[in-house]
Amino acid sequence: MIIDAHTHLFSNEQIDKRSSLSRNDKNFGAIYSSSDAKMANAEDLLESMYQANIDMSVVMGFHWREKAHYDPHAKYLITQQQNYPDKLISFVPLYINNFNEIKIKIEDMHKAGVKGFGEIRIDDEINEKTLLGKILPELFHAINMYDMKINFHTSEAVGHNYLGKGNGLSLSVIWQIINSYDFELIASHFGAGIPIYQFMPYVKKKILDSRIYFDTAAFTLLYDSEILELAIESLGSKKFFWGSDYPLINQSSDLIAMNKLNITEKSRQDILGGNLVKYLNLS
Repeated sequence: MIIDAHTHLFSNEQIDKRSSLSRNDKNFGAIYSSSDAKMANAEDLLESMYQANIDMSVVMGFHWREKAHYDPHAKYLITQQQNYPDKLISFVPLYINNFNEIKIKIEDMHKAGVKGFGEIRIDDEINEKTLLGKILPELFHAINMYDMKINFHTSEAVGHNYLGKGNGLSLSVIWQIINSYDFELIASHFGAGIPIYQFMPYVKKKILDSRIYFDTAAFTLLYDSEILELAIESLGSKKFFWGSDYPLINQSSDLIAMNKLNITEKSRQDILGGNLVKYLNLS
């Protein structure tokens, strides 16, 4: 089974209102005011999956600035999962700044059959101390009550700037989670590059002992393939999920790149779907 662990969908209404949403929501406008930023609905994704012979995809929401946009986006993703239960797995957006609301929202999403939350970003005004000392502990306590999953956007400390790079977990925060906490999460985009540091024995052991997993979303835009090959060889394949970041990245071309990696066939099968089947308890 081939599963794309990282895609993004918007409703037809949101796509049609792209211009007004860009003006009225700071976070949305920062990315989607540009015509270079692609948007897709469920039908677009299903056609892409058919062309690439992909069995299932995790469909994720967006980190809106305005709270009013969270529920409609979550509702759309849940509806698409209900319409295509054998094809789509919903990870809905979640506003993480208000803990009292978080507990209720997570319970509601669990009842609706949601598997997880994502792709979560961090607002500019939240510092590391508040994030690690208050927000994340409360968030993961609530999520663990319902055995749900969460995907965090991550941001590399170096490299070129691109649409959507910011507001992710930093390399510093990811390392602190690995070194000092026991949070379970998917760190998107190769975890801001922290697997590269597995050449330090202490870091490697900490990564292996942690409950952090990495998706490969937009990997071909950020890293050479040799880096992923080395990380898989050293850390093992169980830590990685293939994700394309569709519609930013074409699923077919990204799958071709994954199939070209110089790794064992067992590792390839794990990363392309086997790991996620176990992680999400898919039948």
